[in-house]
Amino acid sequence: MFYIIGGVATLLFILVIIVFKEKPKHPPSRAQSLSYALASPDASYLSSIVRLFKNLNFVLLVITYGLNAGAFYALSTLLNRMVIIHYPGEEVNAGRIGLTIVIAGMLGAVISGIWLDRSKTYKNQCHLNCLIQ
Repeated sequence: MFYIIGGVATLLFILVIIVFKEKPKHPPSRAQSLSYALASPDASYLSSIVRLFKNLNFVLLVITYGLNAGAFYALSTLLNRMVIIHYPGEEVNAGRIGLTIVIAGMLGAVISGIWLDRSKTYKNQCHLNCLIQ
C-alpha cells in the first residue's frame, strides 16, 4: 500500500515539475502585471526572510505563537502521564480533559475572532513602546 501511495505521489510530483511553469505567459490581472514590472531582480528568498525578521511585530507574533503552541503540545503529550500518576485507572477522563482543552481552544479562537472583528482592536498600531509604558 505504501509503494502505491509513494508511486502516485512521485508521479504527481513529476507531472507538476513538467506541466507547471514559473509564471504564466500573460499576467492574470493588471495588479499582477504591475507586480511583475516592479519586481526587483535582486530580491531573493533569504533577503525577504531577513526583512521579515527585522519586523518587530512579526518577531513578537512568532514568539507568542511558539510559546502557545509549545505549551499546548507539551501539555497534550504529557497529559495522560500526569493524570495517571495522580489518578490511576482514569485514562478515559484524561481523554476527556484533552478533548475539553481542544474544544476550549477552538471556542476561544472563534470568540476572539468575533471580538476582534467587532471591536476593530486588531488595527491598533501599538508597538513595543506601548507595552513597556
